[in-house]
Amino acid sequence: MKLKLTYTFFVLCAAVFFYSSCKKAAVNTPKTDGTDYKALSSQVATTFYKSITGKYGAIDVSKGISSPFKTNASHGGLTTYSVAPLCGFVIDTSYSYQEVFKASNPIGDTIKDYSGNFHFVYTCDAGVVNGYKVNTKAFYQEKSYGYVFNDTLSQNYTVKALDETYKLVSMDGSIAADQRQNFIFDEYGNLFTSTYTLTGLKVKITSGIADVIAGTATFHIKTVQITQLPRQYWKHFEYDGTIVYLGDHKAKLTINPVHVYIVDLLTGVATPV
Repeated sequence: MKLKLTYTFFVLCAAVFFYSSCKKAAVNTPKTDGTDYKALSSQVATTFYKSITGKYGAIDVSKGISSPFKTNASHGGLTTYSVAPLCGFVIDTSYSYQEVFKASNPIGDTIKDYSGNFHFVYTCDAGVVNGYKVNTKAFYQEKSYGYVFNDTLSQNYTVKALDETYKLVSMDGSIAADQRQNFIFDEYGNLFTSTYTLTGLKVKITSGIADVIAGTATFHIKTVQITQLPRQYWKHFEYDGTIVYLGDHKAKLTINPVHVYIVDLLTGVATPV
């Protein structure tokens, strides 16, 4: 009887240990849903960066306080004053222009269309212009042989100078981007929507190219992949996470809970941590 009790005791201990190990493994092991988290991290980080630097039109923080718009006078685009002479100066207008890039091959030209509307207000401190508040909605379309890319961008944030040179500014507010890409001949498309909440961002623009050196942005993204052949098929995923800005055009991006990458905001290269 004693031998049987001892044997039973060891079996129970082994079962408990096995269960605890499995439970711990289940908690610490990332879920595998087929997502390419490296590519996704790159897309999340670079979409944000392009959204604040005028790559989809609208406002480019790299221009500083004196000329914050994505100007394109040679193509009939938006042209603005330098620093507005009056505090509280408001610009409330719309814009539309097109760029055509001639192809070096017979496949076809690349056409980029920009349009949108914005409400922009200069802010002041002691009678001196030191920043601006912006509420914009910009539409960007790029198309060429076989594909069409559409982006709808909303900017709602405040930029404020942190020094007298206007080369270091803060950013607080939100950005939302809705991107749709269609490959016509492959009958394939995808949708990527992202929202970012900016908290205490510090942007250095001494080199003429915005470098976010501090602050955080939380994000929520949705992805939808649509395949037409051999039959219509939809894949839908949602993710949350945080971007911590490190300077030198680098950011640490976490897709909750365990996918962490360092992303180069200029090249899009993502390195797992």
